[in-house]
Amino acid sequence: MTDEHTPQPAHPPHDRTQPSNPADRIVSIDVIRGIAIAGILLININFFLRQAGQTEDPAGTDAVIWQIVDDVALGKFHFVFAFLFGTGVHIFLTRLRAKGRSRWVYVRRMVILVIAGLINSALGGIDVLASYGVLALLLLPLTLLPRWSFVSLGVLAAVIPDLLQLITSVGGVDLHLPSLLLPLLSFARTLGHMMLGFWLAGLGLYSATTRVPVAALFVLSLVGSIPLWIWTNSAGVGSTDAHEIAFRTAMIPGFMYVTGLILLLRTEVGRICLSFLRLYGRMAFSNYLGQTVICVLVFPLLTALGYISAPLGLGIWAVIVVFQCAFSTFWLRHFRYGPLEWVWRCGTYWQITPLRIAETPRP
Repeated sequence: MTDEHTPQPAHPPHDRTQPSNPADRIVSIDVIRGIAIAGILLININFFLRQAGQTEDPAGTDAVIWQIVDDVALGKFHFVFAFLFGTGVHIFLTRLRAKGRSRWVYVRRMVILVIAGLINSALGGIDVLASYGVLALLLLPLTLLPRWSFVSLGVLAAVIPDLLQLITSVGGVDLHLPSLLLPLLSFARTLGHMMLGFWLAGLGLYSATTRVPVAALFVLSLVGSIPLWIWTNSAGVGSTDAHEIAFRTAMIPGFMYVTGLILLLRTEVGRICLSFLRLYGRMAFSNYLGQTVICVLVFPLLTALGYISAPLGLGIWAVIVVFQCAFSTFWLRHFRYGPLEWVWRCGTYWQITPLRIAETPRP
C-alpha cells in the first residue's frame, strides 16, 4: 500500500542496521502532532484538576468556557493523534521494508509502547499509549488486505461505533447492546482512525504533489462541522448530551484540523507561525508522558490553594505547553532524539543509537 509519494528511507536499502535519520522527517507531521499533543493536554486539564482534589463543578462563565473547550478539542485531537499514529505506522513499515528488516522490529516497537502506556497509567495519567500499541499490532495483519477492503473496514470502524453510541446515549434508543461490546466499539473506533491515517499517508497526503484533494476535503469537513457545533450547543451548556455529541462527532472537525493545517503549512506564513511546534511534535512521546508527570506533581499544590477557574486552568495549560516547547527546542539542539524517543529507538532496533549530535555511529 505504497506509491511514489511514500517517504524514502534515510539510508540505502542495503544498510540494515541504521534507524531513520531525524533529518528525514516530514515537518508537517511533526507540527500537526505537536498541536495534537497540546490539544490532548487541553482536554485532560479538567481530569487532572479533579484528580488533584477539585470537586466543585464549573458554573456560569466557567461552564461556558469548558463547553467551548469541548467544542474545539474534545475527541478532535484524539482523532488527530490516532490518525497521525496510523500515518507513522505507514512510514515506519515502508522504511522497514526498504531496509530489509523483519516486521518483528515493528512488533517489538509496539510492545515497548504498551509498557510505556502502563507506566503512564500507573503515574495517574489518562493513557492512550497502551491501547495504541495493542491496536497497532492488530493493524499489522490488516495492512495485508486488498486496498478496497482495508479502506472500507477502516471507514466502518471509524463511523459505526460513534453512530451506535449517539443512538443509545443521545437518541435514547435501547439497542440492547452487550455491555462487553461498548469498550470494544471504542477500540474499533480508534483503530478506524489509524487505518484512515495509514491509507491517506499511502496516497501522499502530506506531499505538495499529492493526488488527495486536500482543499476540497477541508471545505467539506468545515461545512460538515458547523451543524455539529450548533447541535452540540443546542443540547445545553455543560450537559451530558453536549459532551457526548462533541465527542462522538469529533472525526469530522478533526479531519478539518488535519487538512486545514496541511494547507496552512504549505504557505510561508503558516510555516513561520507554526514552526515552534515542530520540535515539540518531534518529542511527542516524551512530552505526552511529561504532561502526566507535571500535572500529577503540580496540580495538587495548586488546588490546595483554592478553586482553579476555567481562565486560570487555560493559563496553566498554556504555561505547560510553552515550557515543553522551550525544553524540546533546547534538548534537540544538543541531541538527535527526545529522551524517551531515544529509549524507544534503542529498544526497537535492539542497539544503542547515537544520541548526541556530535556523536557518530559505532562501527
